[in-house]
Amino acid sequence: MGLSDYELKLYRELQNWEETFFVEETNDFERMYDYWLEESIELIPDELRERFFNNLDQWLFYVQNAIQQSQNVNEKIELILTQAQIHNNQIQTVADLKLLPIEQLNHFANQQISNHQLLSLFQGGMSGSGHTLLLGADLPLMLTINLRAVQLIGSTYGYDMRYPFEMMIALKVFYCATLPKRFQKMFWQELMEEVTNASIPFLYEGNEKITDASWLTRPLSQILKGWFIYLFNKKKETSNSLFSIVFSAGINYAITKKVVSFAKRFYQYRLLQEKLDNH
Repeated sequence: MGLSDYELKLYRELQNWEETFFVEETNDFERMYDYWLEESIELIPDELRERFFNNLDQWLFYVQNAIQQSQNVNEKIELILTQAQIHNNQIQTVADLKLLPIEQLNHFANQQISNHQLLSLFQGGMSGSGHTLLLGADLPLMLTINLRAVQLIGSTYGYDMRYPFEMMIALKVFYCATLPKRFQKMFWQELMEEVTNASIPFLYEGNEKITDASWLTRPLSQILKGWFIYLFNKKKETSNSLFSIVFSAGINYAITKKVVSFAKRFYQYRLLQEKLDNH
């Protein structure tokens, strides 16, 4: 099918975004940090290093699968389908959502974006209260919230997360969105090639390796944030607690905003490209 005037305009906007978003000059500090991180990782014995990243990948797969199977996510997808049936009563499955104009799919995606940004803001504020248990849960909860957001955004554009291929693509979208921008362009190109050239759209036959040293910047930043909040709240002053709550909520909100915006553009671009290719 061809593109409507709105879809063609959006497609051109996404192409312009692709050309400008990934352009970033690496400064001396970033190069020094990359070198330090890479050298630090190289000091770890090969077997231990490989085991670490394999375990990290497996944990992300586990979280991704647990989210997909959760009742809450299934209920949200059913709600999206129910809302979609108001506009087209032929819609029965997630894949059928592609029958709707992308304007309507954007509306569904924006609902998920708003909900997850608020959830991230609340979760960040709770972590910023300085309670040890909440601080310890900050990183896994942030990963869960953002992975869940990517899954639901992908679902609104007609990509069924019950299939291994879509599960892996959603995980890679999350990974790419949370990479430092200087590493994103290459991975974005690989991701777009992967969805374009997939021979079997349900089974995943590509590289299942996800994490590497370049991605560790994000979890390390969250850990440092937690350590800062812990030290800051040791003084037990009300003003300090309020500052740390706002600080933590703001950081988590900003991360989720970055992830959901990236995921929305990826699935918009993918859907419009599919429509063009099938025309």
